[in-house]
Amino acid sequence: MQAFVFLDLDDTLFQSRAKCPAEGELYPAAFLRDGSAHSFMTAKQRALWRLLETNMTVIPTTARDWEAYRRVDLRFRSWSILDYGGVIIDASGHPDEDWLESMRAATCTAVSGLKQALEMACDFAATRGLSVRVRLIEDFGLTFYLVAKYQNGREPDLDFLQREVLEPWVEARDGAYRLHRNGNNLAVLPRTLGKERAVRHLIGHLRREHGNILTFGLGDSEIDGAFMAECDYLLTPRTSQLFERTFGKSVT
Repeated sequence: MQAFVFLDLDDTLFQSRAKCPAEGELYPAAFLRDGSAHSFMTAKQRALWRLLETNMTVIPTTARDWEAYRRVDLRFRSWSILDYGGVIIDASGHPDEDWLESMRAATCTAVSGLKQALEMACDFAATRGLSVRVRLIEDFGLTFYLVAKYQNGREPDLDFLQREVLEPWVEARDGAYRLHRNGNNLAVLPRTLGKERAVRHLIGHLRREHGNILTFGLGDSEIDGAFMAECDYLLTPRTSQLFERTFGKSVT
């Protein structure tokens, strides 16, 4: 039986140097536009990667867009899911046009709202002097979601923006959007966008192609739980947000 693992990348397989342990060898895994290493694997993460790529078909399932995904220095040989499920890339590196067309219809109604949230967040940050960067993630001609990150180590600035602007904005939209926060990553996503939708679609395709298959979901964020639940087995790092908010409650 063929095994597939849907694998979140950032903070699951690698992370920024600041999040790495102080001791132990690190291995560069992802890079910035200028070519400098930005994300690193620990020895255990590198061993996990080797275990997965040797025994399963690895399908990255990430919030990264196409440009950021291509700066990951790992060899993926099959499908990839990008942009929180907004884009599916085939093994030859081309977007699944049918999926892209379905997402064009699913996201078009959310674009004006995301632009409004962006304008409000940027105006608020400028007025209050917040050290945050807010932008829309666009890929293959589509606008998928809004993301905000703090800069210069000023995490309270992002907390303030979340509490005063983006949380109230999302709550006033009657469930049309959802808010996701994990560390220095604050995202506003349309309800029509989700990794779980793409994973469900791709599992259906793989079953038609290969028959009975075995699937694993591996992620770190609470929001990843939805796509992981589409799989036969679920895995999460012990240090993850998902572990802390689920299994961590039973640890004494």
